[in-house]
Amino acid sequence: MGGALLIEALVAVLVFSLAATGVFSMLANALHASGNASIRATANALAASTLARISIEDLPTLYERYDPDVPGPGYRTLATMAKRLPGVTDTHNLPLVTVVDGPSAGSRRVSITVLWQLPHEATPHRAQLSSVVAHR
Repeated sequence: MGGALLIEALVAVLVFSLAATGVFSMLANALHASGNASIRATANALAASTLARISIEDLPTLYERYDPDVPGPGYRTLATMAKRLPGVTDTHNLPLVTVVDGPSAGSRRVSITVLWQLPHEATPHRAQLSSVVAHR
């Protein structure tokens, strides 16, 4: 009789342990997803604020200001802000900016891609915004 009670207690402990493991795994996944959503929101906000800043700047100088090869002053500001994201350094996952002629003579098509990469991930994530800017 005493042996049966012991077996029932061990089974109850095993069931409780499995349930607790499942709950903790679910919590860990929820925290990971929440962190990723926060980083994605930050990257999108950075791209949107840069695009908004570009929309009020002088169109003929956009190429020079946001050229990543020079790098121009606008691009340096974007890169400095992007380095707050995980996995962005002076040599890895820097943002991408393209400025090309737009559909009309007085417009430019601008695309901004912000990258980030968590330490355990093999490929970077990206948030990209594009727009046509023109002065009225």
